[in-house]
Amino acid sequence: MIYEIMYIIPSKFSDSEIDGIIERVATMLEKSGAKIQESQNLGKLKLAYPIKKIRHGTYVLLYVDGEELDLKKIDQDFRLSDDVLRHMVIKRPDGLPSAKFRFRPTSYQEPLTSEGKRTTRQIPRKPKAQEPAEPLSTEELDKKLDKILETDISNI
Repeated sequence: MIYEIMYIIPSKFSDSEIDGIIERVATMLEKSGAKIQESQNLGKLKLAYPIKKIRHGTYVLLYVDGEELDLKKIDQDFRLSDDVLRHMVIKRPDGLPSAKFRFRPTSYQEPLTSEGKRTTRQIPRKPKAQEPAEPLSTEELDKKLDKILETDISNI
């Protein structure tokens, strides 16, 4: 049976420490009888909400093969580990996916190479919208809102 495991490493660790954590998790899984088929470091990403006052984390995706895995033991080991912020284990009846996992949200940061460079270029951010020079009066604002509402109603 193939399992997909994704876990988040807190941002308090450096990139070199993350490699050590990934190895420790791999040995923990191998002790429980799992064979790691594929491992991907997906990079650092801003979390949707803070977890234990941490706002960023490094996502790691594993595909594990094991006939009789003790999922309760694996879940307990992940929960007790200070190196793992959150984790998720999913059973994959179809086996390994044929396509490579592509994860490119706007706040994504590629992992660093051994030279300390990003593996790909950063995605440029869009500039913020500028505010108008003069504030609108309430009458002007009411007129603009009425115009918008009239156009919305006529489009229905």
